[in-house]
This record gives sequence, C-alpha cells and structure tokens, in this order.
Amino acid sequence: MMTIDFDDGAADRLVAVASEVDLQLVTGGFSRRSAAEQAMMEFSGSYADRFGDAASAEATDRLTLAAALGHLADAVRTVKAEAGRERERLADLAAWRGREQDRQRAAADQFLGGLGSAVAPFLDPQPSSVVIRPTPISASFSASDRPRTAGGSSAGTSSADPDRLRAFTASARSSDRGFADGAARLRNAWTVFRTNCGWADVSRSSLFAGFDRYLQENAADADWIDRIANAFERAGSGHALSDAIIDIAAAEEIPSQFQGLLAPGVDPSRAAALWAGLDLGTAEDNELAALPTDVLAVLGNLEGIPYWARHVANQQVLDDRIERGNLDPVEDRALRSIRASLGDGRFLISMTADVPPLAAISLGDLDTATNVTWAVPGMTSSSERMEGWVQAAQNIKDEQRIVAGGEDRAVIAWMGYDAPPAPPNLGVFNEEAAQAGAPKLAASIRGLDAARAGDMPRTNVLAHSYGTTTASLGLTQAGVHVDNFVSIASAGIPQSIPTADEIQASHVYAGQARDTLVGFPGFGDQYAYIGRDFSVPYRLDPTNASFGAETFGADGAVVDTPAGPQALRGVKDHGVWTEHHEGYLDVGTESLRNVALATTGNGDRVSPAR
Repeated sequence: MMTIDFDDGAADRLVAVASEVDLQLVTGGFSRRSAAEQAMMEFSGSYADRFGDAASAEATDRLTLAAALGHLADAVRTVKAEAGRERERLADLAAWRGREQDRQRAAADQFLGGLGSAVAPFLDPQPSSVVIRPTPISASFSASDRPRTAGGSSAGTSSADPDRLRAFTASARSSDRGFADGAARLRNAWTVFRTNCGWADVSRSSLFAGFDRYLQENAADADWIDRIANAFERAGSGHALSDAIIDIAAAEEIPSQFQGLLAPGVDPSRAAALWAGLDLGTAEDNELAALPTDVLAVLGNLEGIPYWARHVANQQVLDDRIERGNLDPVEDRALRSIRASLGDGRFLISMTADVPPLAAISLGDLDTATNVTWAVPGMTSSSERMEGWVQAAQNIKDEQRIVAGGEDRAVIAWMGYDAPPAPPNLGVFNEEAAQAGAPKLAASIRGLDAARAGDMPRTNVLAHSYGTTTASLGLTQAGVHVDNFVSIASAGIPQSIPTADEIQASHVYAGQARDTLVGFPGFGDQYAYIGRDFSVPYRLDPTNASFGAETFGADGAVVDTPAGPQALRGVKDHGVWTEHHEGYLDVGTESLRNVALATTGNGDRVSPAR
C-alpha cells in the first residue's frame, strides 16, 4: 500500500511549540510595555520620541510575529487533517483494488464471475483516485527597521533618568532571553517537521529569519538605550544633552559626519574645519564627557580642535582610567600625578594611552591666550612627576605676570615626548629621543595655529637640558614658527642646526649657569656640558658666540625693577627647581626672570651673561 511522508507526531510538536511561543510573545510584552512607560516618565526631547517610535515598532513586530505563529499552527493542523484524509483515501483505494483482484480471479466461474462483475460497480464502487494535495504552508514574517538617531544639533536637547533607562533594558533583555529560547525550540520543531513531513508543501519560510531579525533589533534597542544611559550618567544627574552629542554617543557606529574627525592622521586645519561644522556646543555646555571613552581618547589629542574640548575629553578619560583600577604601578603614579596637577585655570590638553602616558597641561586658556609658551623638559622627565614640571610652568607664568603685567597668557607644561633616563642609560648622549619627540612638538605648535586661525597669539618655546635638543629639532620642522625660542641648561643643539638662524623663531635666546664638576652640588650646573661634550656626535653649545643666540645671565645679578634694585639668586644646579631654590626655574633666580622677559616679548631687558 502506498504511504505518504508525514509524521503526525512531528506536526503536533510544531503546532504545540508555535502556539506556546505565540502566547509567550503576547503575554511577554506586558512587562516590556510597563518598563518602557517607566522609562518615558523622565525621558523628553527628540530621543524620547525615537524611543517611543522604537517601542511602538517592537510591539507591532511582536504581535505580527505572534499572529504569524498562530497562522503557522493553523496551517500545520490543516495539512495534518489533509494528510489523514489522503492516508484514508489511499487505504480505501488499496483495499478496493484487493477486492477487485479477488473478483477477477473468480472470473473462472462464468456465472458468478459475470454476475460479480456486473454488480460490483453498484455494490463496491472504486474509491476516489484524485490525489489530495496539501495546502501550501506559508511561514512568513519580516521585522521592521527602527530609527535610532534624532539627527539633531546643539539646539535640540533631550533629557532622561539613566536609572529608568537601565531598568528598561534589564526588563527587555530578560523578555528577549525567553523569546530567544522560544525561537530556538520553534526552529528545532520546524527542522523535525521538515525532515519527517516531506509530503507537506512549504511555499515560504521567512518567519524564522524574521524572528532572528526581530531579536536582533530588540538587542540593538537595548544596547542603544544603554549607550544613551551611559551618556547621561557621564553628563551628570539631571543634565540635558544636545541631540548632536547623543547622536554620537548613542550610535552603534561612529556617524559618518564624525568619522572624518577621528580618522588617523587628520590634518589640524582639516580637523578645525570639521569640528566647526559639527555643532558640538561650547565650553560652557561642557557636554563632551557624555561621549564614549574611545571617542574621547582621540578627541583629547586631536590637534586643531578647541582646547576646552580636549580638556573635557582628557579629564573624562583620566578619571575612567583611574577608576578602572588594576593599573600598572607606573601608570597609576603617572595618572595620579596628572590629576593632582590639575585645578582652576589648568587644562589637560593631551594625554596618550602610553605607560606612562605622554601629557600636556596648559596653565591658562589656550583658546583665548594672547601669549603662549611651551615648556619642554629634559632628561628623566616623565608624567610620573608631572606635578614638578607643572610647578615649574607655574613659576614661569607667575614671573611673566610680574615682568610684563596681567596679559592673558598660557604656559604649557609639555610632557609630550619620551625623554631619556639618567646615565648609565646612554640615551641622553644620542639624538634618538629628540628625533622622535621633535615631530610631536611641531604638531602641537601647528595645532595651535589651526585652532586659533586668524587669531594667533605670541608663541614661545622654553626648553631645558635635553629638551633643548628636542625643541630645536622640532623648530626646524616644516610649517612651524614661533616668536621666541629660549634654551636653558642645554644638553646641546644637534650639529644639523649649526646656527640660531636655522631655528624657525624670530628670536633665539640661551642661558647657562657656570659649569661645575659632577658630585659637587651647590656650585653650578654639573650636567649640561657633559650632555653636550660627550654626546655622539657631540652637540653644539647655544651660548657660544658662533651659534648666534642672544645670551642671558643665570649666575645671579642685581637688576633694576619698578620697585627698585632687586638681587636675584644664581643657579647652582642643573635642575629647574631645588630644595634651596637655586634651580633654573626657581622663584627669585636670575634665570627665571630672564626666561619670563624673553617669553613675553621683552628680550631687550634680559640681564646679560657674564
């Protein structure tokens, strides 16, 4: 007897699972809707509207999917009934054919055979020979796309309670885990049905891909809302955010209009132009901290954009790194030293991911300052000791105010290159660290030019010890020029820069305390001449007349001031500050006063070298 390929048990299992998941989708939406309503209670603005749209789209998709599962169950029931009727027809037909064969064999008896053949069509008609075809099963569903951006600007704002948003995502993910389990059971039942019910005719089966897409959209919604919650948490309780900021913070991928700004190697002028077109607010808005840490890490070091933005970005990254914990001891010391160096009027304008990080802190507002000085440190400098170099920069700024009045100035404590360690490491005797650091200093100078296009302040570079080697190379890079370059305690200028004329500065100054022997502190500079004379190749002394710099004194002098004669201490150490206040940048020294004069356009007033 003919049979058909249809397992009633597999069909029953599919019907049962489809019905269960149908009910699960309908009833499971209650908690999701309640959580969405709670989230909306303190959610306002364009992003609240997008959230409402997404919630509505999810509900529509879920009920449509549930209905599709109901239709699938009904269709399988129908096909199962059709399979039953077809089996019955085939069985009846097979039985009739058996009887018919029996009648044919009885034809040997003419009378009975003839009579049987005559009455058979009336007493035992042939069952239907028309094959019952299964009704095609259509298992179809397609999830909708959900908008997740407001496409806004700093003029449009949204606000939310991040705790309520997180409560929604927790509820939604819990529901989705149940839905995902139902989807897996449904797919398994479908696979068994297709394997064991080949007689069934499946015209379409997009339901399962659609179910997967629905779950993916739900997961994307939850991730999206979590990113929005992160943004509001970073911004602080009760803080409204511009839609332009949330567009970036909440996006699954960096928006195309922002990608150019974050592209590796973007030119400072290009970065400045891109930033101007993004409408990301002002220093007063202070919203950038809402952006993801990986974005902030790039912005914090991006030459050409406003320095307030770089400070906000770097400060958030700094806090994130410290709070992360489990840090390398060197990284921990450096990050904490950087944090301790910040305060009112101080801006963290760069900080790399290195261990220890390279960093720069501006004492004064680089977006408005009319006089800017880069302070470049020398041998052994590191952000692990950022506080000391920042204090030296503060001394410069304070002295600038004393000698030139209260102009809007900024001094950058620039720990922007890997300085060589102290001997016995031989790095100070070659130029490798300087050659690596020079392009970084040049980039910082070009960055100010781009950020302040059309409003460039007076620019100065002050460098100490091996920092003079680095800075002099940086000031020969293309596209770089400053008003004043000031060298103190120079470890030597590379031979590739034979005279001060090769340095791209309107004025070049050099100061040097008297040389003294190593091991005899308190008499003069015991290290600078060693860096110059024992380097390979040897480096040039910028205080030599042949170099052509404008030299100034550092060994102590009595100078005239508006308040009368003032006795200034001499430098008696190679360092910038000492316990006895006799370093190159210690308060009350002849060196510090001359540095301040040279970096404020008053180089004609420096006290002469003796």
